[in-house]
Amino acid sequence: MLEAWTRHLKTEEEKTRFKNIYSGSKQVLERLSDLLDQIENDDDELETNPKVYDVPNWPYRQADLNGHRRAIKQIKKLIKV
Repeated sequence: MLEAWTRHLKTEEEKTRFKNIYSGSKQVLERLSDLLDQIENDDDELETNPKVYDVPNWPYRQADLNGHRRAIKQIKKLIKV
C-alpha cells in the first residue's frame, strides 16, 4: 500500500483504520486491476491495427493513447495489492 493513501490522515489510529479497510477491499482491487489489464489489452489492439494510420490526426490520437496508458499505470501502482 502506497503512503499516498494515508497521507491525508492525521493520527495513527486513522491510518490503521484506513489500512484495514484497504486490506478488506483486496477482492475489489484485484478485480479493478483485472479490468485495467483488459483496457490495456484493448489499447494494444487499437494501436496495432493498421487502419489507425489512415487517420489524418494520427499523432494526436497516439498522444492521447499514450496519456491514457500513463494514467492506467499510475492507477495500477496505487491499487497494487
